[in-house]
Order: sequence, then C-alpha cells, then structure tokens
Amino acid sequence: MRAEASRVTERFFRPLVILLLTVLGAVQVLSVRQESQTWDEAFELASGYSYLKTGEYRISIEHPPLARVIAALPLLWLAPRVPVEHPSWEKRNEYEFGREFLHFNRVDADTLLQAARLPMILLTLCLGLAIALWTRRKLGAAAALFALLLFAFDPNVIANGRYVKNDVAMTLFAFLSCAAWGAFLENGRKSRLVMAAVTFGLALATKFSAVFLVLVYVLLGLLAWWRRGSELPVRRLVLWLAVLMGIAGLVVVAVYAPHAKSLAPVSNAARLKNPAIRMLEDTVTPYTKTGDILAWIGRVLGLQSHPLPEGIAVFARHSSVGHQAYLLGMRSNQGWWYYFPVAFLVKTPLATLMALAVGLLLAVRLAFAALLKALPGRLRAARFSWFVLVVPILVYVPLAMTSTINCGVRHLLPIYPFLFILLSAGLVSLSRYGLVVRGLIAGLLIVESAAIYPHYLAFFNAAAGGPGNGPRYLLDSNLDWGQDAKKLKAYVTEHNIARVCTCYFGSARIESYGISPLGNVPITQDLKGRAEVDCLAAISVTPLYGLYVPAENYAWLRARKPMAKIGYSIYVFDLRKTR
Repeated sequence: MRAEASRVTERFFRPLVILLLTVLGAVQVLSVRQESQTWDEAFELASGYSYLKTGEYRISIEHPPLARVIAALPLLWLAPRVPVEHPSWEKRNEYEFGREFLHFNRVDADTLLQAARLPMILLTLCLGLAIALWTRRKLGAAAALFALLLFAFDPNVIANGRYVKNDVAMTLFAFLSCAAWGAFLENGRKSRLVMAAVTFGLALATKFSAVFLVLVYVLLGLLAWWRRGSELPVRRLVLWLAVLMGIAGLVVVAVYAPHAKSLAPVSNAARLKNPAIRMLEDTVTPYTKTGDILAWIGRVLGLQSHPLPEGIAVFARHSSVGHQAYLLGMRSNQGWWYYFPVAFLVKTPLATLMALAVGLLLAVRLAFAALLKALPGRLRAARFSWFVLVVPILVYVPLAMTSTINCGVRHLLPIYPFLFILLSAGLVSLSRYGLVVRGLIAGLLIVESAAIYPHYLAFFNAAAGGPGNGPRYLLDSNLDWGQDAKKLKAYVTEHNIARVCTCYFGSARIESYGISPLGNVPITQDLKGRAEVDCLAAISVTPLYGLYVPAENYAWLRARKPMAKIGYSIYVFDLRKTR
C-alpha cells in the first residue's frame, strides 16, 4: 500500500510542486499590492538602485548590497531619477534619501515599489523549489511535497518573502550552501565545494549575520571526520574550509567591485597631496572591538574608506548597543533571551506547532531506543543528511537567543527550511494514522493561512488570540511595519470620513496615498489637545503601545476600545465631538 502511494506521489510530484509554488506566488503578489511600503523598503530600494546607477554604496551600509541590487534590477527599465543632488545623499541619511527617491521621483512610488517586490517573490519561490528538490532527493517525494506545503502556506514566509528585504534571500543562499557543503562532505565532488563557497559568499553579501554558517561548516566537517575516521584527515578538512572561506571572500569582494580601487593602500605622500581622500581609520564606526580592529588595520595598511569594513563596523556597533524591542508589554534595548521562543510560539501556525509536537515525540522515542543500543554506532550509521538538517538549527537558535536585536520573527527564517524538512520527514515516517495526521495538519494550515489573507504580516495563531491580540505579545515588524497606509485610505474613503488625525508608524508619506490628516493625535500629557481634538484618530499600534516613543504617550487611548482595526496594525478611535 505504501509502495503504491509512493509511486503515485512520484508521478504527480512535478505538477504538485508547480501548483504549490503558483499558489504561493499568486497569494504574495495579490496581497502585497494592497500594502504600502514597510519602514525599511524605501531606503533599501534607494540604496540598491543608487549603487547600480552610481557605483557608490553609501546609503544604509549596515547590510551588504546584494538583495537590494536584486530588488532594484526591474527599476533599470523604469529609469527613475537618483536624487544625488539632495542633501541626504551627501549626509548619507538613509531615511531622507529613501523618501526622496521613492516619493519625489519621475515614476510614482507604488510602481517602483511593486516592481522591486517581484524579484523578492521570485527568490521566495526559488527557496521553495530548492526545499522540494533537495528533500525529494534525500527523503522522497512525499516528504518533499509536505515540506513545500509547510513552506508555501506559512504566513511568515508569505509576508516577509514579499518585501524589499534581505531575510528570505539570505535564507535561500544559506540553505543552498549547507546542502552543497553536506553533499561535498559525503561524495567529495569539488563542484559541490565550489557551490557551497559561492552560495556562502552570496549569503554574506546579503546579510552579515550569515557568518553563523562558519560554525555550521566546522561542526558538519567534524561530524564527517568522526564518521569516516582516517579516510578524512583533519588537515584535509582544514584545507577544504580554507578554500571555502577564500572563494566566499572573493564573491563578497566581487559584490563590492565598484569600490575595488579603495582596497589599494594609500601612502602618506598621496594623502598629503590629496587631503580629500577618506581613510578607513577615520570613517569606520568605533566603540566596539570589531570597529577598533578594523580601524587599526586601516591605519597600519593605509587603507581608504570602503563600505564593506565600514558596514561590518556599523553592524557590530548596532549589535553591541542593541535595538529598541517590545515583548509581552515590556520594553528593552538589549532584548530577552526568550524573545525568539515566544515569537515563534505565537507567530507560528497551530498546524506547524502540531507537526512540531509530533516530531518531538518521535525524536524522544528514537532517542530512548538509541539509549538501549550503542548510540555512537547508530549515529555513525545515520544518513549525513540528518546532520545537515539539525546542525544549522542547533547553531542558529542559540545565537539568535543571545542577540540584542529583537525586532521580528523574520530573523528566525534561516532555520525554516531545515525545520520544515525535518517535520515533514517525521510525519511521513508515521506508519499508523500517518495519512490522517498529515491530512489534518495540512487542512488546518491551509485554513489558517487563508483566514489571515491579505494581512500576513499581522498573523498570530489562534492560541495567542489571533492578530487582534497581537500587541499583547509583539510589535514592530511582527505586526506593524507601516504597511497599511493604503488600507487606511480605503477605509477613510469607504466610510466618507472627513476629519482624520494620525500617528502613523512608517517611513512613507501618507499624503502619497491620498490621506490628508488634520494633525497629529494628541499625547496623554497634552490635556488641552485632548480636550479640543475633534476627529477620527488613526494610530499605528507600535507607537500606541509605546515602542520608539515614551510608553505613557498614548496610554489614554489604550484605555479606549477602537472602533476599527485596519490591517490589524492601525487602530481607529472615534474622538469626534459631533457625529
């Protein structure tokens, strides 16, 4: 019976993969067209496009440019203006430059934004395809299709895979690199080593946090050495790792190719002759060990300023200082070790959590059975693919839990491919009631995903109280990233509302979406303003619940019941004196 089912699955594998990816892509395109820009998208896109057109990477260098350049490629056909004459270009002010580029250009903001989002959606589809193909090769078609289903209907994947941002792009390259490195350790093909190195370089050129992969490579290499013994000498493993790092480094430098001349040392005589030369020691961000080391290297070698080391220093500084965060009504600049576990529990569909519970039970059973036998022998005999799936999760999750940047469940996306494949493998292995369990989980996941359409960013599972209860747990890019200005305009038009005052969390110009606010929503301390206010107040939940603003600013509104929740990120309060 199982053999027959396996043959049927293999037969329909290709059309089912196409169907799932088509549904994913269609849902992403249709839903994101209803959304305004998120907080980061303007300067991310402006950064990538200005780099393409000017060869100078100077806007928001904290992250590498690859994902931004990919997003900006369709804009080459639209030919918007790069506002290099605007003061924000010289000042390197990312928010002002992003606004100037997106909202004061010869091409309207929505056209630019929707065009740039398409490559991001394509990368999401490529990640889904990579998951399906790798899983089919290692675990069979049934596991591959279920892993793809978990991926394609996950609200967090759908939401974050639509925006001009680097999280899904880095996840794609990291997954491909781990898969290639695992294949190389198994079969020794040099082409797999090259692929692992190139994709690692692409991951680093997308997001500096991809450096976690170094530890993954080392651990997987040690596991391969432990399993193979004298067949794999440590010195050979070290050589392979060095080759991998070297090729990856070349890829990163290639992404910064327009700044290649800046890598050449400058003599003191040349500096005296041309005082306008910007030196690395003068431009790198100090106050961290990383920044101090880079400044010292620049001083010793006489290096010019370069966006790669400067970006690394900014990234290190941000990680050291921390980022304003919100969790369970608390606020912190340094985060909490349990932020990501809580975010995962409330932002993950119940169907996926059910699959995780089944997987944990299976893991406990297998561990108990292994204890009754020789555990080292069983581990040596296990497929290396299991280590390729487990090690990235075991490395990434503890590192994420120690991070001071707690601003979104999207930072857990790099573990999603590995997790979905593991869960799928566990469910497919069930011999008794397996088909029923998979059917229930698949049905529930599809219902959960469809129910939140088109507000995917605001998804919270039913156990957490749904998206309407989201501010109890999380804010910022988990719920409110400025994405609902379009929906606010639709609400105002539909209800023929003339008097609207706003407190909008976002970098967009809400006037660009046809909203002309009467003024700002008065804060708690403004007693005169509260007494005189006469409008419908539309306020984003991030400032409403006191993130990035003093917590007491809108406490007086939190005590009221909103008359509407637009996209779950903008609450509307009726403060009109006459109706």
